Amino acid sequence: MELFISIRRDLNRLAELSYEEFKTQKYITERLSEWGIENFPIAKTGVIGIINRSDECIGIRSDMDAILVEGQPRHCCGHDFHMAVVLGTAKVLVDMGFEGCVKFLFQPAEEGPGGAKRVIQEGGLENPKVTKLLGFHVWPGVDVGTIEVSSGAIMASVDDFEIEFIGKGGHAAMPEVTKNPIYPATDFIQSSNNFFSAFSNKLSSFHISFSSINSGETFNVISETCKIKGTARTFDSSMQQFIYKNIKKLAKLSAQKYDCHVNINYYFQYPPLINSHQATEEFLDVAKKLLGPENVKKAIPSFTAEDFAFYCQKVASVYFRLGIKEKGKGENPLHSPYFNASEDSIFYGIFLLAGYLLAIQKS
Repeated sequence: MELFISIRRDLNRLAELSYEEFKTQKYITERLSEWGIENFPIAKTGVIGIINRSDECIGIRSDMDAILVEGQPRHCCGHDFHMAVVLGTAKVLVDMGFEGCVKFLFQPAEEGPGGAKRVIQEGGLENPKVTKLLGFHVWPGVDVGTIEVSSGAIMASVDDFEIEFIGKGGHAAMPEVTKNPIYPATDFIQSSNNFFSAFSNKLSSFHISFSSINSGETFNVISETCKIKGTARTFDSSMQQFIYKNIKKLAKLSAQKYDCHVNINYYFQYPPLINSHQATEEFLDVAKKLLGPENVKKAIPSFTAEDFAFYCQKVASVYFRLGIKEKGKGENPLHSPYFNASEDSIFYGIFLLAGYLLAIQKS
C-alpha cells in the first residue's frame, strides 16, 4: 500500500486543470510503462492503458483534472485518489497474472469541458471494444470500507441557460420613456418558479436554480439589458426537454408582457448518469461478498453531475461512491478548500475493483 499512497501524493502535487494535465499524463505513462502495460495518449492529455489485449474488454475509468481553488489548481475533488486506485488496480492485476483484457481510461477534463465526450469521439471505447465500464468517485461522509451504489439514475443531468431581456435604456428619472428589462426578468423568474412548482411532485425530480441576474451599473441609468443565468438538473432525459421547452416559452411570454425582446441561450451539458441494471446487480453481488453486505449501501441520487454519464449512454456501466471518512478525514464536501480523505480508501478501491474483475473472470 505504501507504493499507492506515494503515487497519490505525487499526483496531488501535480494538480493541473482541464486539458492541462501534461505532467499528470507523463507520470501515468511512465508508471504504466514501468509495469509493462501497453499505453498511449488520448483526448490531448489523457492516457489509455491495456493489459492482455483482446477483441473485447472491461474498462475502468479515472478522471485526472484538478479544480481552481483559492487561485491554485488543487485536487479538492479527489481525482488524485481516483488515479491512484486505478493505477493500483492495474499493478495488482499484472502482478497476480490476471488473464482477462482490461482497458484503463485516464480521462482529462471532467471538471467542466466534459472530456468523456472527446474520449468517446476518439475511439476510446473501441479497439478493444469496451463491453462493460466501471467508474467511481470518492464520497465525503461515507465510511472507509463502505461503498454506495444502485442501478438506475444516481446523478443528474446538467443544463445551463443565459436569458437576456432587451428593453430601452434611459434616465432613471424618466422611466416612462424607457422599457426597463429588469421587469420582464423578474417576472420570468417568478412565473418560472410558479409554473415548475406545480410539476415538482408529479414528474421526475428536478431542480431549476437562478444563479445570476445582472443589469446596469449605477443609480440613475436604466440599462438596455438584463441577463439571467441559471441551471436545470434532472434524472430523466425527457424531463430535460420539458424544462427546455417551458423555459423558452415563459421567457418569451415575460418579454412580450413588457414589450421587450429576449435572447435565449440554452446549453445541454451532461445527460443523467444512469447505471445499467444488469451490470449493477452483478457488481452488487460481488461487492457484498468482498466488503460484506453491511458495507454496500444504496446510493441516494445526487443532483451533482458527472460526464461519466456519456459513457453510460454507450456501454453497460456501473458508477459507485467510495467511502473516504475515517478519523476526522473525509467529512468536508467535494470542491471545498478543506477537502481531504483517508488514504486507507485507496486500499478498498483497489481491493474492490481487482476483486470484482477476478470474480467475474472465474464465473
